[in-house]
Amino acid sequence: MKKEGIRSRILATEKLHIENKTLFVDLKENDGGKFIQIAEISNDRKSTIVIPFSGHQKFMETLQKIASSFI
Repeated sequence: MKKEGIRSRILATEKLHIENKTLFVDLKENDGGKFIQIAEISNDRKSTIVIPFSGHQKFMETLQKIASSFI
């Protein structure tokens, strides 16, 4: 949920097209610190998750663990 009056700035951004989805992966910063925001646009619907930057390593390790189980 977006808090009123809190502004964030984009530090880095990447756009991915995978199948029928468009993903935006942004590194952002606000008064609370840095965070990764992943937004998905699919069939005109937008979904967003936010990961505090302090948890990015754990998040990446988890993705690697899941992906490696299918290789």
